[in-house]
Amino acid sequence: MYTRGGQVAFAYMHRGIPVAFGLIACNALSMPVLTGVNPLAVSPGKAVEITLRGSSFTDDLRLWRSFAGKAEFVKRIDAKQAVFRVTVPKGMPTQVGALRVYDRTGISEPLLIMVDTLSTVTATSTDKTKPMPLKFPVAVDGKMGGVNSLWFSFDAKIGQKISLEVYAERIASKADPVIRLMDPDGREVGYADDDDVLGSDAALVFQAKTAGAHLLELRDVQYRSGGLFHLRVGNLPVWPKPQISEEHAMEKEPNDELQTANPLKLGVVMVGSIEEPGARDHFRLNGQKDQWISFRVLSRDIGSPSNICLELIDASGKSIANAGTGLVSQPVLRQRLPADGAYTLLVEEGFRRGGPRFTYQIASRVDNGRFRLRLKDGVDAKKKPIAVDRLWAIPGQRLELNIQAERFGYEEPITLFANKGWPSSANVIKAKSKETRMLLEVPEDAKAGELHELILKGIGEGESVAKTGLSLVDGFRARWPLLASPPSGLLDHLPVVIIEPVKISMPDVKLKPGTKAKVRVSALRPPEPLGAKPDPKPIAIELKNLPAGVAAPDKITVEAKKDFVEIELTCAADAKPIKAQVAIKANSTYRGAQWAKESSPVSFEVLAK
Repeated sequence: MYTRGGQVAFAYMHRGIPVAFGLIACNALSMPVLTGVNPLAVSPGKAVEITLRGSSFTDDLRLWRSFAGKAEFVKRIDAKQAVFRVTVPKGMPTQVGALRVYDRTGISEPLLIMVDTLSTVTATSTDKTKPMPLKFPVAVDGKMGGVNSLWFSFDAKIGQKISLEVYAERIASKADPVIRLMDPDGREVGYADDDDVLGSDAALVFQAKTAGAHLLELRDVQYRSGGLFHLRVGNLPVWPKPQISEEHAMEKEPNDELQTANPLKLGVVMVGSIEEPGARDHFRLNGQKDQWISFRVLSRDIGSPSNICLELIDASGKSIANAGTGLVSQPVLRQRLPADGAYTLLVEEGFRRGGPRFTYQIASRVDNGRFRLRLKDGVDAKKKPIAVDRLWAIPGQRLELNIQAERFGYEEPITLFANKGWPSSANVIKAKSKETRMLLEVPEDAKAGELHELILKGIGEGESVAKTGLSLVDGFRARWPLLASPPSGLLDHLPVVIIEPVKISMPDVKLKPGTKAKVRVSALRPPEPLGAKPDPKPIAIELKNLPAGVAAPDKITVEAKKDFVEIELTCAADAKPIKAQVAIKANSTYRGAQWAKESSPVSFEVLAK
């Protein structure tokens, strides 16, 4: 988001010294950007070398993961490629994980990757006559071929059960896969496009009726190229298995009318199904005035194709709240009850579908005395909303977080804490308030390039049971609107990278006695926090250890809207030849915090007359 601005520069020689002039926009350090990874999967119990693609990669690049294990830096190929060795512990199940890269200049957006128990190969063939042979179980990574389908073949025995599952939407890929399966005689025996459980990802489970080589076609339904995919082939589970809470109740028929509603006790998980197209389920509960109640639906996460809609109806038959539109598979309904009395929860399938697979679970509870914490989203330079879920700071800085509280019957103060124990101020959301600015003091001894994972919590006053952690799910919903379940390691860990306050540079200098020369000192500032308005400050520059006989201006300042200053050096006529190492010291402020930075030594030489 913050990159080096463009520049127009001219160079000439001044008394043997190269000098550059030009107008440059106020630039910032270029933080690493992560755009791709190959292979697209790592395997538990193995050390897998992965090649990362992006920009602004340095030799200090490091890799963060949402899953357990370790990552070792192998090499940097260039500024756009780097290799890491990733080791995942044995026993870790197949899942979607996330990666970020970071260094002393900042941290990247997350990139999703598979953790797969299967060995992974790369798709190679777009030739139907020469399909890529597969020996399952196996996983295949690749990119969609546009108008050219990808072709695979595998042998199957009569009666053998085989599953095919494609990950695309679930790893935030733009690919929209479709799969087609043909038997040894060329007859189509399977076809799959969008899946009610897996979204736009495709899955197919079939039992071979003919022995021999089967042909598998994989393509993008819109014939777009470049979309990433991860294909799993074998006798493997495709849809999630339902997991029922110990505190659950089973729906009992009939309950398709208000008069036959099942009793519902708040605090239990109701398990039900839409058994016929157009059917409705009703549940009756008792509530109290001003009581907050919530209902959370599980369908897709338990392997159900249901897109559940909820409606809360009062004793008079009036609808007072609803959730779900038919496009959201797992809605949450929260409502403050207007009066004491009986209420009915209406459950229906958004597209009026039904059948044995259209199951659901509804977790209910009383939310009184509770609240929910989230980060306030920012806006970019074009006033578009952005998720502010990655941070950077300099040592000694006050790190600013805008925290919002969604209250459910709890109106008292909320005290905020950080797991790192960083001292904080303004750490209380006042009574009845829904927002505060939390300021955390970054330790003075924090090192550039360190990654700190903050876990923020809020707790109510006195004997209140109100207690919760900061959730980042809203930011990831904005980033990946079609992703049903972002990796869990992303949802409550707020990464903060310690960065350098400035990058200072100056060319080596050679001077002859009795001459003057203009040189440029460049200073790249740290990027502004996501969503924050640019607020650059002047930078005071000091040249230390100048050779005897060489003089520089007493006051050197990089102006707030520039990233360089040109200074004139004067070499006395009687200066003696000498070689020296000169340091450049810079002082300024960033987001209200003072900082000082000294550059690497610069070679200075006074030549002989």
